[in-house]
Amino acid sequence: MDPLERRRQILDRSGEIFATKGISATTVREIADACGVYSGTLYHYFPSKDAIVIEIIRVYVEELYEKCSEVILRALPPIERLEALVLVAIESAENHRHATAIWQVETDYMRNQMLEASLEEKGDFPATLWTQCIEEAQESGEFRSDIDSATFYQLMRDSVWLTSRWFRQSPQKTNAQFAQEITSIYIDGLRVR
Repeated sequence: MDPLERRRQILDRSGEIFATKGISATTVREIADACGVYSGTLYHYFPSKDAIVIEIIRVYVEELYEKCSEVILRALPPIERLEALVLVAIESAENHRHATAIWQVETDYMRNQMLEASLEEKGDFPATLWTQCIEEAQESGEFRSDIDSATFYQLMRDSVWLTSRWFRQSPQKTNAQFAQEITSIYIDGLRVR
């Protein structure tokens, strides 16, 4: 098997096992068995189990960072920008189901790994953007100012993030339609009346 293909296979199978069993309960041997190789072979691709986790996180966080950066370049008004960021979150969770599932269960571990891999700034970037949208809309009078922006952000972000457990894009509802629906639910509850 091509080395790049083998590396992708290791990441995919590892992510699947980590998401199901948890990181600490997963052994290198289980990963090797799932990939159809000897345990020692894994060390040609990754120096440790933690290195596999860091790579799964890195790919996820860097894609999320890149897509959020693209939203900024579009110079949208705050509410439209927030909806675009919701869509980025939905699509990133869909593209990286294992990373999302691992993160939801292993939050503290993942945070520590982000620090080790110097990914914290990129990982926090979406939160900064979401909060900026909310605060800009509050300053312009589109959103109520009596709601804490951090609370609103946490509630909305967690709602969006957890939809990866049950929402799947379909011909009846695209990711973009779903992002608009979620944003509408939150925004209409936050608009000045």
